[in-house]
Amino acid sequence: MYCRNCGKEIENDIVQCPYCDTPVLPQKMTIEDSGSKWWGVLGCVLPLVGLILYIIWKDYKPNCGKNAGIGAIIGFILSIVLPIAVYVALIVFAAMLYY
Repeated sequence: MYCRNCGKEIENDIVQCPYCDTPVLPQKMTIEDSGSKWWGVLGCVLPLVGLILYIIWKDYKPNCGKNAGIGAIIGFILSIVLPIAVYVALIVFAAMLYY
Protein backbone atom coordinates (compact mmCIF):
# COMPACT_ATOMS: atom_id res chain seq x y z
CA MET A 1 0.00 0.00 0.00
CA TYR A 2 1.16 3.55 -0.67
CA CYS A 3 0.65 6.73 1.33
CA ARG A 4 -1.85 9.06 -0.35
CA ASN A 5 0.13 12.11 0.81
CA CYS A 6 3.82 11.33 0.22
CA GLY A 7 3.45 8.33 -2.11
CA LYS A 8 5.93 6.11 -0.23
CA GLU A 9 5.22 2.45 0.26
CA ILE A 10 3.84 1.64 3.72
CA GLU A 11 2.61 -1.49 5.46
CA ASN A 12 -1.05 -2.44 5.17
CA ASP A 13 -1.82 -2.63 8.89
CA ILE A 14 -0.58 0.78 10.10
CA VAL A 15 -2.77 3.70 11.08
CA GLN A 16 -0.39 6.57 10.30
CA CYS A 17 2.32 7.01 7.65
CA PRO A 18 5.76 6.77 9.35
CA TYR A 19 7.28 9.21 6.83
CA CYS A 20 4.82 12.15 6.79
CA ASP A 21 2.49 11.36 9.76
CA THR A 22 -0.61 11.43 7.54
CA PRO A 23 -3.47 9.25 8.81
CA VAL A 24 -4.00 6.19 6.63
CA LEU A 25 -7.60 5.61 5.65
CA PRO A 26 -8.76 2.00 5.66
CA GLN A 27 -9.28 0.62 2.17
CA LYS A 28 -12.82 -0.37 1.39
CA MET A 29 -13.43 -3.50 -0.56
CA THR A 30 -15.52 -2.78 -3.63
CA ILE A 31 -17.86 -5.47 -4.86
CA GLU A 32 -19.05 -5.42 -8.45
CA ASP A 33 -22.83 -5.67 -8.60
CA SER A 34 -23.59 -5.64 -12.30
CA GLY A 35 -27.08 -7.09 -11.92
CA SER A 36 -26.55 -9.35 -14.92
CA LYS A 37 -29.68 -11.00 -16.28
CA TRP A 38 -27.74 -14.24 -16.66
CA TRP A 39 -28.14 -14.81 -12.92
CA GLY A 40 -31.89 -14.78 -13.55
CA VAL A 41 -31.49 -17.33 -16.33
CA LEU A 42 -29.40 -19.52 -14.04
CA GLY A 43 -32.04 -19.17 -11.31
CA CYS A 44 -34.77 -20.13 -13.77
CA VAL A 45 -32.93 -23.22 -15.01
CA LEU A 46 -31.78 -24.25 -11.53
CA PRO A 47 -34.28 -22.73 -9.08
CA LEU A 48 -32.59 -24.06 -5.95
CA VAL A 49 -29.29 -22.48 -7.00
CA GLY A 50 -31.10 -19.20 -7.71
CA LEU A 51 -32.69 -19.27 -4.27
CA ILE A 52 -29.34 -19.93 -2.59
CA LEU A 53 -27.69 -17.12 -4.55
CA TYR A 54 -30.50 -14.76 -3.57
CA ILE A 55 -30.10 -15.59 0.11
CA ILE A 56 -26.33 -15.12 -0.05
CA TRP A 57 -26.32 -11.96 -2.19
CA LYS A 58 -29.37 -10.05 -0.94
CA ASP A 59 -27.21 -7.76 1.23
CA TYR A 60 -23.89 -7.67 -0.63
CA LYS A 61 -24.97 -7.79 -4.29
CA PRO A 62 -28.63 -6.74 -4.28
CA ASN A 63 -29.00 -6.44 -8.07
CA CYS A 64 -27.52 -9.85 -8.84
CA GLY A 65 -29.39 -11.39 -5.90
CA LYS A 66 -32.69 -9.91 -7.07
CA ASN A 67 -32.22 -11.31 -10.58
CA ALA A 68 -31.29 -14.76 -9.23
CA GLY A 69 -34.31 -14.69 -6.89
CA ILE A 70 -36.75 -13.68 -9.64
CA GLY A 71 -35.32 -16.41 -11.87
CA ALA A 72 -35.76 -18.93 -9.04
CA ILE A 73 -39.41 -17.94 -8.57
CA ILE A 74 -40.07 -18.24 -12.31
CA GLY A 75 -38.27 -21.59 -12.37
CA PHE A 76 -40.36 -22.95 -9.47
CA ILE A 77 -43.60 -21.80 -11.10
CA LEU A 78 -42.62 -23.30 -14.46
CA SER A 79 -41.68 -26.59 -12.81
CA ILE A 80 -45.25 -26.83 -11.52
CA VAL A 81 -47.19 -25.38 -14.46
CA LEU A 82 -45.41 -27.07 -17.38
CA PRO A 83 -45.96 -30.69 -16.27
CA ILE A 84 -49.65 -29.95 -15.67
CA ALA A 85 -49.97 -28.33 -19.10
CA VAL A 86 -48.25 -31.27 -20.80
CA TYR A 87 -50.47 -33.74 -18.94
CA VAL A 88 -53.63 -31.87 -20.00
CA ALA A 89 -52.39 -31.64 -23.60
CA LEU A 90 -51.74 -35.38 -23.66
CA ILE A 91 -55.23 -36.12 -22.33
CA VAL A 92 -56.79 -33.85 -24.96
CA PHE A 93 -54.68 -35.41 -27.73
CA ALA A 94 -55.59 -38.94 -26.56
CA ALA A 95 -59.27 -38.02 -26.43
CA MET A 96 -59.09 -36.69 -30.00
CA LEU A 97 -57.55 -39.94 -31.19
CA TYR A 98 -60.11 -42.03 -29.35
CA TYR A 99 -63.16 -40.32 -30.85
